[in-house]
Amino acid sequence: MSRKMAVVLENKLEELSVLTQMLQVFLRPYQMPSATLYALELTLEEILVNILSYAYEGGGTHAIEFKVEVDESMIAMKFIDSGTPFNPLTVQKADTAQPLMDRGIGGLGINVVRKMRDMMEYQRKDDRNILRIWFQRQQEVV
Repeated sequence: MSRKMAVVLENKLEELSVLTQMLQVFLRPYQMPSATLYALELTLEEILVNILSYAYEGGGTHAIEFKVEVDESMIAMKFIDSGTPFNPLTVQKADTAQPLMDRGIGGLGINVVRKMRDMMEYQRKDDRNILRIWFQRQQEVV
């Protein structure tokens, strides 16, 4: 049997801490390994901060949907926004061999999420970005 949580939030940075707390409370009954919880919280932060920072160039208030579903073996996170089209699967891996000062801005967070997740899927539908990310409940941090 699976359990679900769905939240609609505004594109404000203050929403991140509230959403992180909600996720922690939602996941508490599952007693997941700390590595799995770390991967989920870091993914939530990285993806949401990317949406907040880059999706809405014109400003204004916009709704962002966040959904999470847990079953016996997997945790699925889903982010839906109406911002600028952005497919994180097409972002080139950051060149970590270069000195920090010589690197461009961004890209590291998406790389971290790619390493921690088990599956990731993006689609653009009805002028909305839909990003799904799956994790095994017994996650190993790389």
